[in-house]
Amino acid sequence: MSLTHHLPRILVIDADLDAIEMARFALWRNHLPCQFEWFDDAELANASLLTQALCRARDLPTLILLDPRSFPGTEGYELLRTLCVYQTLAHIPLVLFTAAPLSSDFAREQDGRIWYAAKPQRATDYMELVTQCVQQHLHQPEPF
Repeated sequence: MSLTHHLPRILVIDADLDAIEMARFALWRNHLPCQFEWFDDAELANASLLTQALCRARDLPTLILLDPRSFPGTEGYELLRTLCVYQTLAHIPLVLFTAAPLSSDFAREQDGRIWYAAKPQRATDYMELVTQCVQQHLHQPEPF
């Protein structure tokens, strides 16, 4: 069995391919021990995650970074709804990129599962934020 099967899976879902590549590069550059996966299509991400949930897949993402506003219409928000409604997916920590910052740092929702972050315009700031989100999650103990 490959060593990558034991690494946490980080899933980035964003219509902006540059944002996806910046996130991938940031995690690679910082030598974070994880598998990087991505979708630039919210409907495909939704279908894939829904299939995994219905099949009760064991290899679900460890963390999802999602910019629901980057997709046309309500696609990003439909995906968010799937992530919140299906119990198999509802435990996956989620970083939601918002239009405006809630604080100077990313903030945690009361349930501890959803984090909100303002998506920086500058590439270096965005890469730093992605790295910070993933590092913080990787250092949290797993829920029992």
